[in-house]
Amino acid sequence: HLHRRCPQGALQSNKVERADAPRVAATPVVRRIVNSGDPKNRIDIVFMGDGYTASEDSRFFGDIQRLADEMFKGDTFTQYLPLFNVWAVYVPSTQSGIGVGGKPLDTAFGLYRSGTELRGIFTSKAAYAREVCKVTGVSACDFPSLIGNDDYYGGLGGEFVIATRSPTTGTVVLRHEMGHNFGKVGEEYDGGYVYRGANSAPSVQGVTWKHWLTNSSDLREEKAVISYQEYMWHELKKGAYQVKFTSTGTFQRWGIYLSVTGADTQDSITITLDGKPLEWKTRGTKDRSFSEYRSASGGFSAGDHVLEVTGYGSFAGPIAKQLCSVEVYEYGNEDEFKMDDPEYIGAYPTWDGSSRKTFRPDNEKCLMRNMTSPQFCNVCQENMWQQFLSRVTFVDDIVVNGKDVALKLIPLGQLRPVVIPNERYSTQWFNNGQEVTTFKDKFTVDVSTVAGASKDWTVKVTLFTPMVRKDSKNVMSVERNFTVDATFTPAPTSTTTPVPTTTAATVTPTTTTKAPATPSPTTIPVTTTLSPSTTAATTTAKPPSPAPTTATLTPTTSKPQC
Repeated sequence: HLHRRCPQGALQSNKVERADAPRVAATPVVRRIVNSGDPKNRIDIVFMGDGYTASEDSRFFGDIQRLADEMFKGDTFTQYLPLFNVWAVYVPSTQSGIGVGGKPLDTAFGLYRSGTELRGIFTSKAAYAREVCKVTGVSACDFPSLIGNDDYYGGLGGEFVIATRSPTTGTVVLRHEMGHNFGKVGEEYDGGYVYRGANSAPSVQGVTWKHWLTNSSDLREEKAVISYQEYMWHELKKGAYQVKFTSTGTFQRWGIYLSVTGADTQDSITITLDGKPLEWKTRGTKDRSFSEYRSASGGFSAGDHVLEVTGYGSFAGPIAKQLCSVEVYEYGNEDEFKMDDPEYIGAYPTWDGSSRKTFRPDNEKCLMRNMTSPQFCNVCQENMWQQFLSRVTFVDDIVVNGKDVALKLIPLGQLRPVVIPNERYSTQWFNNGQEVTTFKDKFTVDVSTVAGASKDWTVKVTLFTPMVRKDSKNVMSVERNFTVDATFTPAPTSTTTPVPTTTAATVTPTTTTKAPATPSPTTIPVTTTLSPSTTAATTTAKPPSPAPTTATLTPTTSKPQC
């Protein structure tokens, strides 16, 4: 289901002609390329390569480092990086690349395209992929991903996020499909099937993001219609393709969005609207590319219109010169449809494959609608904080050393190497239920300064971020109880009432650990390699990288996963 807004069809099931089991011994090599902490209290992404032969291991690890850097730099997932570990698992394949026409090659995980179009990619060995993912260790396979050794667009969401190494579109697919899994949300593009979660509402009054509305006093449906939408996958060597649509002439603006493949030269295609040329520029690649056109002034006139796409030049090669998808929209003026401000949050209509209407938060900023965008809207960003902190806690540990108590927190807020404006931790310390106000916002305290303190302590840690306005899951504050048993003489300064006895003890912190996301790992002995990450926001120093070790798994096959 992938295009600029994820084209339909990628989730269809196809009959598979199986490749033989890999003849190369399956010896996974595991590297942790982003090391933020113990997997018990981190979210772990595991990238597994398919179609990389025994001589292509360096290419695989280079590809995964690049994809991880592209995902966690810039605007997409950077703010969440301290919550994540990222693993790369290399399993050699006999053949290089991925299958086409529903036929997997002789590769580790049997990835294949159902046809030759650059769209959905499936695995024919899901059971084996599950087993391989376990080699990262207990609690270390939360989000498994299969990366195909292929230079072009394609992928799939679901149990495994599937993408390719494509330098132009690999990250485009990866971040969108990860967005589905991370946020537990459906689509924002038109023509899909699943519309649910924090970014979707059945009615204007039913939107759950009212606390994010740019104009809360004017909650209304933004005025727009779809005049045409189709995923035609038309090979242009068969002739020009005409898109015919009719306008009522009552809208003031329009937008046309289309995608093509195989158009790597400027003379590859021409596009006309009602006989007048639209400027088109090649991206210089045969990979899937996206173009958009918006009216500078005025809408369509009432009546019939024709958009025509024509192919020229050579049509040879494995990547077809193809018109993949076209969408035509009509919009009201700026007072009726907010378009000029990309940050505007309102109630924008979305139509599914059966023309049923739901509503999304923004126009075209969010990558859950517009795959070419590197950003999530504010509503999706808030939702991901809620989802992530439902899986892990930002309190790693409470360490007591005699009278000294130290909080060990995930480095967010003021603990980040590069501080995000207006993001901060706040702490409150309580002894026997009474707040010790002199400890406010401290991460290390000396409990001997509290006269008459009992052994029972509580610390409350709250994370404030401008990206969370409503803590619907109550995950932005964490309380932990601990006891202090060591004997010491308290100082006479305190906010609590002194008592004539001394107290203290050994801490017993109660920490929440992440439940394993996969079955218990196999008994295969595996030692991971901790490689220094080039990701800018990595928060913990990596130990030196020992030589990677390997482990043998027996490949299995399974029914195609869709």
